[in-house]
Amino acid sequence: MPTAEYEYKAAHKRVVEAKGPASHKPCQFCGTFAAEWSYNHQDPAEVYRDGYLWSESTAYYMPLCKRDHRAYDRAFRQHGKPVLAAVADALTEAGQQRYDEEHREAVKASTFHSWRVRETALGNISAEDSAALAETSGERHIPRTAGAI
Repeated sequence: MPTAEYEYKAAHKRVVEAKGPASHKPCQFCGTFAAEWSYNHQDPAEVYRDGYLWSESTAYYMPLCKRDHRAYDRAFRQHGKPVLAAVADALTEAGQQRYDEEHREAVKASTFHSWRVRETALGNISAEDSAALAETSGERHIPRTAGAI
């Protein structure tokens, strides 16, 4: 049987494979660049073994910056699940004060670009669809479609 640590790391690897790197997303709470995928502790079928807690479902992971990830996990360890909704609200409010709307919009644009390039490279979206997404989103650099000179 694999160790709990191995299964915990494998669960996080599945999140990256399914959703891409967290750095290609804005932090769910504050809106700056995310750094890590964080388990939101909402999966009714969560797995706890040998001090490791995770979900087998990628749906229960959210992109967070390191600051908010540490604060969210610390609140869970100290107070449990009942406080997490209030903690999420407080972290979102603090993020709104820490980063202005212009910063959050710039992060959204940058992370969308990273996601679009990755998905195109993986073949999950066509070059034509990628170019259309770039144009629709207002990206300044519009990629060429296949066959364009």
